[in-house]
Amino acid sequence: MRASLVFAVATFAVVLSGQTREEAGAAMVDRHAIGHQAEVWRIQAHFDSVLSELQRRDVSQLSASQRTERTKLIGLLASYRERGVFPHNRHFPGEAIPYFIDRPTGTLCAVAHLLESTGRRDIVDAVAAMDNNVWVAELKGNREFEAWLEQHGVTLAEAARIQVPYVDDQVSSRFSMRNSSIVLGSVTALTAWNAFANRNGQQGIASIAGAAAGAVAVGYGGALISNGEAPFSVGALSIAAGGISAALATHRFFRHRHLAAGARKTQSVVQRTTVTPIMPVDGQNGAGLSLSIRF
Repeated sequence: MRASLVFAVATFAVVLSGQTREEAGAAMVDRHAIGHQAEVWRIQAHFDSVLSELQRRDVSQLSASQRTERTKLIGLLASYRERGVFPHNRHFPGEAIPYFIDRPTGTLCAVAHLLESTGRRDIVDAVAAMDNNVWVAELKGNREFEAWLEQHGVTLAEAARIQVPYVDDQVSSRFSMRNSSIVLGSVTALTAWNAFANRNGQQGIASIAGAAAGAVAVGYGGALISNGEAPFSVGALSIAAGGISAALATHRFFRHRHLAAGARKTQSVVQRTTVTPIMPVDGQNGAGLSLSIRF
């Protein structure tokens, strides 16, 4: 168990620091790339959910032509998701804002991409000229856009669901790493507490806190893996560290109960055992001890 703890602590330190002193400068340069990748994972996770919703919808009321066009759009969205090239939030730090077109790169948002891919770049340019940060729900009443939705068997609500707001890459990176640091730091500290200061489980609060923090870390790691907000290794590390903390805390808890039960049993045996001296009366022989054991 101690070896597992040392491994967890060491791995945690590597994840948090991520570099030697000589590599610190390079790590600062890579921070933007890390934030960008975290943003890509977040957006792709969003599209995973949207694609599942689109495919589950009952389309029996649509015409054959609408169903065909809708299927094409879903395929286009899946390809867009896989490519992983999305607009950047360059102007609204700390906010989640949609962009129809990323002007510096020309990258289109998902809805704009679907429009362009079906021959309606004119709608894309018109909307972007009106308000490049418009929410799709605000396009209600735009006849050209609503006609396009009708033609492809997609509702305005579904189009609004497809749209995803973008956050600054560095905000995404700080969010993921801050939360991961808090969770892993807490669970590592509690694991160390139970391993070294609570060997016999006499500190009940340490056992409870270690088990609770372990469960949280396992759940958090699973969430990171499922929604793609961080690298798989970070989620896996959180699950591993949480599992170690929960297992060690549980062991300490039951060890304390076992030791306490043994102490009570020993005390009970002592209390049922009575030793009484026997003194001779009137000079008679027969001095000794009387041992009485009650069962």
